[in-house]
Amino acid sequence: MGIAADIPSMARLATFARIPAIRTCAVARSAAETARRMLPVALLCALHAAALVGCAGAKRVEPTILLAPYATERVWAVVPFANESGVSQIDVASVADKFVAEIEGVDGLRCLPLNRTLAVMQQLGMTEVSDLRQVYTLMRALQADGLVRGSVTDWDPYKPLRFGAKIEVVSLLDGVDGRALDLKELTMPVADSGGGIDSARVDVSQASGLFDGRSNATLRELERYATGRSDPDSALGTRVYELRLDLFTSFGAYVLVRDLLEQEAARLEIPLPSGRAERPTARD
Repeated sequence: MGIAADIPSMARLATFARIPAIRTCAVARSAAETARRMLPVALLCALHAAALVGCAGAKRVEPTILLAPYATERVWAVVPFANESGVSQIDVASVADKFVAEIEGVDGLRCLPLNRTLAVMQQLGMTEVSDLRQVYTLMRALQADGLVRGSVTDWDPYKPLRFGAKIEVVSLLDGVDGRALDLKELTMPVADSGGGIDSARVDVSQASGLFDGRSNATLRELERYATGRSDPDSALGTRVYELRLDLFTSFGAYVLVRDLLEQEAARLEIPLPSGRAERPTARD
């Protein structure tokens, strides 16, 4: 009788005993659900923090800069290049423009815009600059200290890219009349007129090169040039210069202009820092 009377009490006690366990399970499920919902947010925050750290940690370096060997600033001009590559579809004026850009970036040099040179050539009746007489006349008309001529010798726009060229800069010797030429006083196109200058009254420095995307030497030089000029946070980084022909041509122009300046330094017997026509940088 006593045991039977206690059965309801024992059932109630069992029910009360299960309540904390039920509550604990409910709290656990709620916490798990909250964690599941918060996981994407946590991942996004972590990725954002990593991106901030990556941006802050990206090392920015200054690019290599060419250095002219002259005591005072000089002005050069570039004429459109000839095409000796065997490839017909080459914009030689665009190639010349790449050299204009690289010369303009030289410490101690200025380069006249190609459009200005072309306009003066048109006024002089020149379609090309093929002899020293035309060089001399154009230099006087432009008031340039040096005139750069060149030709494309190799061209392949498909990867691995290839670009070859030869260039020269013509400078007048001291004592040669370099007074400005008044185009209004010309009575006939210079291309058809007589007179001029011979090779004994000018100095010529030359450079040539072939830049092949399959060559390890070219790729090492290319990476050095591209460092500081490409976006270090981009997926391609410096390799973008291996893929784009316009950038690859700019690289070739840089190297050839550097070689030309080193030839000029040797001609003038002017020593260069580390023997190269480049301004020393912190990474050298």
